[in-house]
Amino acid sequence: MQGVPRFGLRTRADFDLLQDKAISGEIRPQGIAILKQHWEGLLSSRWYYAFDRELAEGEQPDGDMPEYYVQEAQAQDGEPAKRVQTKRTEDLTTLNRLGFSVQDVEQAIAVLEAL
Repeated sequence: MQGVPRFGLRTRADFDLLQDKAISGEIRPQGIAILKQHWEGLLSSRWYYAFDRELAEGEQPDGDMPEYYVQEAQAQDGEPAKRVQTKRTEDLTTLNRLGFSVQDVEQAIAVLEAL
Protein backbone atom coordinates (compact mmCIF):
# COMPACT_ATOMS: atom_id res chain seq x y z
CA MET A 1 0.00 0.00 0.00
CA GLN A 2 1.30 3.42 -0.92
CA GLY A 3 -0.05 6.49 0.79
CA VAL A 4 -3.56 6.69 2.17
CA PRO A 5 -6.31 4.79 0.31
CA ARG A 6 -8.69 6.97 -1.63
CA PHE A 7 -11.84 5.29 -0.40
CA GLY A 8 -11.23 5.41 3.31
CA LEU A 9 -10.08 3.23 6.15
CA ARG A 10 -12.38 0.44 7.27
CA THR A 11 -10.69 -1.43 10.09
CA ARG A 12 -8.51 -0.73 13.07
CA ALA A 13 -5.70 -2.54 11.27
CA ASP A 14 -5.97 -0.01 8.43
CA PHE A 15 -5.67 2.92 10.84
CA ASP A 16 -2.84 1.30 12.83
CA LEU A 17 -0.87 0.38 9.70
CA LEU A 18 -1.02 3.87 8.26
CA GLN A 19 -0.30 5.49 11.62
CA ASP A 20 2.83 3.35 11.96
CA LYS A 21 3.90 4.21 8.41
CA ALA A 22 3.38 7.92 9.08
CA ILE A 23 5.45 7.76 12.27
CA SER A 24 8.26 5.91 10.50
CA GLY A 25 8.33 8.46 7.66
CA GLU A 26 6.98 6.18 4.93
CA ILE A 27 4.08 8.52 4.12
CA ARG A 28 4.50 11.94 2.55
CA PRO A 29 3.19 15.09 4.28
CA GLN A 30 0.14 15.20 2.00
CA GLY A 31 -0.71 11.62 2.99
CA ILE A 32 -0.26 12.48 6.67
CA ALA A 33 -2.74 15.35 6.24
CA ILE A 34 -5.25 12.95 4.68
CA LEU A 35 -4.71 10.41 7.45
CA LYS A 36 -5.31 13.14 10.02
CA GLN A 37 -8.60 13.99 8.27
CA HIS A 38 -9.66 10.34 8.60
CA TRP A 39 -8.93 10.41 12.34
CA GLU A 40 -10.84 13.70 12.70
CA GLY A 41 -13.73 12.16 10.78
CA LEU A 42 -13.93 9.40 13.36
CA LEU A 43 -14.23 12.00 16.10
CA SER A 44 -16.84 14.10 14.35
CA SER A 45 -18.95 11.09 13.33
CA ARG A 46 -19.66 10.27 16.96
CA TRP A 47 -22.17 13.15 17.18
CA TYR A 48 -25.71 13.27 15.80
CA TYR A 49 -28.88 15.24 16.52
CA ALA A 50 -31.84 13.35 18.00
CA PHE A 51 -35.40 14.62 18.47
CA ASP A 52 -35.85 16.25 21.87
CA ARG A 53 -39.23 17.98 21.80
CA GLU A 54 -41.52 20.38 19.94
CA LEU A 55 -41.22 24.05 20.79
CA ALA A 56 -44.18 26.38 21.15
CA GLU A 57 -44.32 29.48 18.97
CA GLY A 58 -41.74 31.97 20.21
CA GLU A 59 -40.29 29.53 22.77
CA GLN A 60 -36.52 29.58 23.07
CA PRO A 61 -34.47 26.37 22.83
CA ASP A 62 -33.08 24.85 26.01
CA GLY A 63 -29.53 25.77 25.02
CA ASP A 64 -27.29 27.13 22.29
CA MET A 65 -25.71 25.49 19.27
CA PRO A 66 -24.09 23.02 18.97
CA GLU A 67 -25.83 21.33 21.91
CA TYR A 68 -29.33 22.16 20.66
CA TYR A 69 -30.55 22.74 17.13
CA VAL A 70 -34.00 24.04 16.16
CA GLN A 71 -35.62 23.00 12.89
CA GLU A 72 -38.75 24.55 11.44
CA ALA A 73 -41.00 22.28 9.41
CA GLN A 74 -43.02 23.80 6.57
CA ALA A 75 -46.69 24.32 7.31
CA GLN A 76 -49.23 22.45 5.18
CA ASP A 77 -52.87 23.25 4.54
CA GLY A 78 -52.98 26.32 6.76
CA GLU A 79 -51.42 24.64 9.80
CA PRO A 80 -48.84 26.64 11.74
CA ALA A 81 -45.19 25.75 11.16
CA LYS A 82 -43.79 23.33 13.73
CA ARG A 83 -40.56 24.06 15.54
CA VAL A 84 -38.66 20.99 16.65
CA GLN A 85 -35.73 21.01 19.03
CA THR A 86 -33.05 18.39 18.52
CA LYS A 87 -30.30 17.63 21.01
CA ARG A 88 -26.72 16.79 20.17
CA THR A 89 -26.11 13.20 21.23
CA GLU A 90 -22.92 11.17 21.39
CA ASP A 91 -22.82 7.71 19.83
CA LEU A 92 -19.56 5.82 20.26
CA THR A 93 -20.68 2.81 18.21
CA THR A 94 -18.27 3.38 15.32
CA LEU A 95 -15.30 4.06 17.59
CA ASN A 96 -16.10 1.02 19.73
CA ARG A 97 -16.63 -1.19 16.67
CA LEU A 98 -13.14 -0.27 15.50
CA GLY A 99 -11.73 -0.75 19.01
CA PHE A 100 -10.85 2.90 19.65
CA SER A 101 -11.72 5.28 22.44
CA VAL A 102 -12.00 9.05 22.04
CA GLN A 103 -8.66 9.38 23.83
CA ASP A 104 -7.00 6.94 21.38
CA VAL A 105 -8.13 9.01 18.42
CA GLU A 106 -7.15 12.32 20.01
CA GLN A 107 -3.71 10.87 20.78
CA ALA A 108 -3.27 9.66 17.18
CA ILE A 109 -4.14 13.13 15.88
CA ALA A 110 -1.68 14.75 18.31
CA VAL A 111 1.10 12.41 17.12
CA LEU A 112 0.42 13.33 13.48
CA GLU A 113 0.39 17.03 14.31
CA ALA A 114 3.80 16.66 15.96
CA LEU A 115 5.36 15.13 12.82
